[in-house]
Amino acid sequence: MARPCSLLALTLLSLPVLATADDREALRFFETEIRPLLANECYKCHSAEEMKGGLRLDHRDFILEGGDSGPALVAGKPDDSLLVEAVRRSNPDFTMPPKKALAPEQVAALEKWIALGAPWPAEVATRGTTDEHGFTEEDRNWWAIQPVHDPEAPKAGEGWAKNPVDRFIAAKLAEKDLKPAPAADAVELVRRLHFDLHGLPPTPEEAAAFAQAFAKDPDKATAELADRLLASPRYGERWGQHWLDVVRYAESDGYRADDYRPESWMYRDYVIRSLNEDKPYHQFIREQLAADEFAADDPDTLIATAFLRLGIYEWNQRNAIMQWDLILTEMTNVTGETFLGLGIGCAQCHDHKFDPILQKDYFAIQAFLNSTWWPENQTLASPAQRAEHDAKLAQWEAATKEIRAELEAMEKPVLEGKQKGAVKQFPDDVQEIYWKKPEERTCYEEQIAQLVQRQVDFDYRRTDYKKTFAKDEKKLARHTELTEALKQFDHLKPAPLPAAFITTDTGTEAANTLLKRRGKEEVVEPAFLTLLGDPAPKIEPTEKTTGRRSALADWIASEKNPFTSRVMVNRVWQRHFAEGLVATPNDFGMLGEAPSHPELLDWLVSRFLEDDWKLKNLHRLIVTSATYRQTARREPTSDEEIADPGNRLLWRYPPQRLDAEQIRDATLAASGELAHREGGPAIDGTAPNRSVYMKKRRNTPDAMIGEFDSPAGFSSTPNRIATTTPNQSLLLVNGAWSLERAEAFAKRLLQGKGEFGPDQVRDAYRIAYGREALTAEVETVLAFVESQSGSIDAPAMPGDKFPNETGLRPISQFFSQTGGLPVGEKALWLQPGSRFERLELSGLKLPEEDFTIEAVAVLDNVHSDASVNTLFSRWDGSPDHIGWSLGVTSAKSRFDPQNFILQIVGDDFQKNRLYEVVASGLKVPLGKPVYLAAAISARPSKADLAKGSATFYLKDLSDPEAPLQSATVPHQIVGGLSVKESVATLLGGRAQAGHLWDGQVARLTVSEGTLRKEQLLVFPQRSDAESLLPEPRRVLDWTFTGPDGETPAPGTAWKRDAKDPAASGVPPRLLGAVSDFCHALLNSNEFLYLH
Repeated sequence: MARPCSLLALTLLSLPVLATADDREALRFFETEIRPLLANECYKCHSAEEMKGGLRLDHRDFILEGGDSGPALVAGKPDDSLLVEAVRRSNPDFTMPPKKALAPEQVAALEKWIALGAPWPAEVATRGTTDEHGFTEEDRNWWAIQPVHDPEAPKAGEGWAKNPVDRFIAAKLAEKDLKPAPAADAVELVRRLHFDLHGLPPTPEEAAAFAQAFAKDPDKATAELADRLLASPRYGERWGQHWLDVVRYAESDGYRADDYRPESWMYRDYVIRSLNEDKPYHQFIREQLAADEFAADDPDTLIATAFLRLGIYEWNQRNAIMQWDLILTEMTNVTGETFLGLGIGCAQCHDHKFDPILQKDYFAIQAFLNSTWWPENQTLASPAQRAEHDAKLAQWEAATKEIRAELEAMEKPVLEGKQKGAVKQFPDDVQEIYWKKPEERTCYEEQIAQLVQRQVDFDYRRTDYKKTFAKDEKKLARHTELTEALKQFDHLKPAPLPAAFITTDTGTEAANTLLKRRGKEEVVEPAFLTLLGDPAPKIEPTEKTTGRRSALADWIASEKNPFTSRVMVNRVWQRHFAEGLVATPNDFGMLGEAPSHPELLDWLVSRFLEDDWKLKNLHRLIVTSATYRQTARREPTSDEEIADPGNRLLWRYPPQRLDAEQIRDATLAASGELAHREGGPAIDGTAPNRSVYMKKRRNTPDAMIGEFDSPAGFSSTPNRIATTTPNQSLLLVNGAWSLERAEAFAKRLLQGKGEFGPDQVRDAYRIAYGREALTAEVETVLAFVESQSGSIDAPAMPGDKFPNETGLRPISQFFSQTGGLPVGEKALWLQPGSRFERLELSGLKLPEEDFTIEAVAVLDNVHSDASVNTLFSRWDGSPDHIGWSLGVTSAKSRFDPQNFILQIVGDDFQKNRLYEVVASGLKVPLGKPVYLAAAISARPSKADLAKGSATFYLKDLSDPEAPLQSATVPHQIVGGLSVKESVATLLGGRAQAGHLWDGQVARLTVSEGTLRKEQLLVFPQRSDAESLLPEPRRVLDWTFTGPDGETPAPGTAWKRDAKDPAASGVPPRLLGAVSDFCHALLNSNEFLYLH
């Protein structure tokens, strides 16, 4: 069937419309928004097959010509265009479409398109000579589908070329009368090679060794260094990051919930391991598309199929049919982009309008993937591991059979009710599918049913039997008894096997792939791109799968496939030179760019195929070339600015900024804190490990990584666009992480000594820049440090300012009025900068789900910045670590100053780790005695299972008439607050620097449960009805009496850190000055750029 409007079949003109990026974006907008809209809503009545009202809308010329009512659009003037008037439906006698209105966003898209000038591809309105598929001779001559050939290297670059790569480059330069730049020196080249292949700077020792070898034989030194770098595990960490960008790797679902994927890191480790092993790329492809069909018993290989489930996923989506369609579409699109370099998604709604790809081709490719599923109940283990686990599990099951049977009998009605409640929220047709017996479902129905089952399982996991059986004391007691009895056999139960974050098929039966066009449905069988003329695939089902994905993988990974090897070789070139030979690595089609050096691309592909698709020899070939070894420190002359301003011909090595991960990792390397690891679960941004191992949440990326353009993973990212923003500068200059690294760098240089001289300056330059400092630089730095040492205030020694303080003050000094609340003879005195900043509690376990904190306190001052005035806490300040902190906001807080708040970190109802500030809106007065309380619940409320709550109370005790203010605020933490034992419980601060309370505390209590207002300290007198309320169980109740300020309450001690650098021989002013110098190095262009 001919394509309705193929660009190349209609004679591609000189393409002036593609002259600029803006023009290309306008055409992309047309192809993604306008053409599908016209095809779906208008072509049925207004195309070559039917022209109602004499109007055709399938080409711009026809739209401008118009129909019986005149021209349908005026380019650039939507308000004057009849087409817009019709779709706005402002005139009841002139409406389009006639039966139903377009959605508002569709109308807005048409208005935008016309305002842009109604861009349309440069295609003529009549067709040229085409075959039965609508393909033209130009389609068949598309460069990307031609067989790879092995051209002979041109005779160019004599005296400069190091290998054939350079001869291809030299020939292109000569065509423009351009010459290559001089060679980079040892300092520039060693830094480039290390950052390029490892993502890390060279150590001073590595740089010195290379310089020495380079002076003797530059070629040998370069080749040997490349070999050492490629043999290191750091290579896989660096180049694995590039692949993870392309495959949209992230460790959370995206969308609103952004649920964390705790097992996804295994795919990351698979990628790193495969690259370090120099696994042939054709094998790498096959494993990611179909490992379950040939390596199901090899967990290290099976995890590769996670590639197909790395896309975004929306929890709580009730339209399961639409959701599965989105999932399958995303898998199809990313497969085409990643391995074929084709935006095949443009052929989903109609034949591709730029590339010779039919709509039927799109669904034929999708048919290879349409039987897939993401299992939730499979584990990742070898047969031996599984056998050992199952044997132990059988012992446990036998020993607990009767207990489990009784528990299951009690729980079954509860779970059945939850199942019905969850399924009831889906549309009727989805419910019908779900309630079918599994053996009666088709493959497609099983996919839909499993999407529903995910929601059912989620509700199962949230079941709280204590609440469920709360009204039946006998049943609750029995359930508790059985649960405890079951725990007695935990020693027999094996640890669970890792959950399998993989893709497989629902079974051996394939789902139908339906192409729907103009009300008709056509079943599409698996096939390859029609234009290539390949024979039909040979599909052999396995015992458990359709075998379709293996057939697709074999075709993609074939030497005869014209796209695959070119795409991968281009990606490698792109990462070495910041831009590919094809500048659009995910789009080898007509909207992409043609290769700048087509013969070089095919020559490199030929070498790649000869070497069994291995990458490391390809790297060696490129990095040992003279092209790669050019200096970047060559400014363009008028010749280069005119002939090749974008450096596409590579007359110098392209300067480039370090990417986000390189900046973070290089900073840790300079500070001496970088700690290497070999895979494993993801770490948070506070850990000193490489950035490739950091948690990668789509919605909440790490600040350093996110600000410097690391992709979020919502879609395939073939190349990163380096931005320059104010936030980046502020993060590097003022960010706590950056400042801490600068101080660590300074301590590395000073090594506990009180001296900073020329040797330390030279060490700093070797570490940061990989080079020797110039004499003038040494002198400038020493003068700066000396000057800065005199201008920095030395931090006060603990006890220096208040040598006679005991940490206690008479109660009457600040609490002459307490509203009748019982207090002791003394008040605790908390003063930042003194020995009495934070009081640590030990040996007492605090509640972890529901608890109430009450305090009688005075806050004298708030901080001048955004620090929190912390009253009581159990938190280390990390947004990834469970904890809580009760305090008051300061002058520059994003909330109003003096706002009574709770900072809380925990898991939401989908087990996502969240940091949340719960603000009460209650303003704490300064210098006055106040009663403060917070009743905190970190489990699901009865009203909303996805929400916890905090109820705040505030009363000004200095005013007998002041009311008790209160505010109840919901929050998302419902997974409890099980804080690590290593995190201190502190009064007056938290387990990190700063955020201190400045004032006094006369009483502090912590009670189990969320107390009602009538149970609080501030309500000492109760009515008869209120007296029936149970007495609060206070696990902590402090008042202060006596002279011992060092231990003002049982089990407490003042937390005093060794703050004075002089204790280790480093004067504090010197440390501050050297830290400032190191901070300047880490923020300099020479550190942040490769040039």
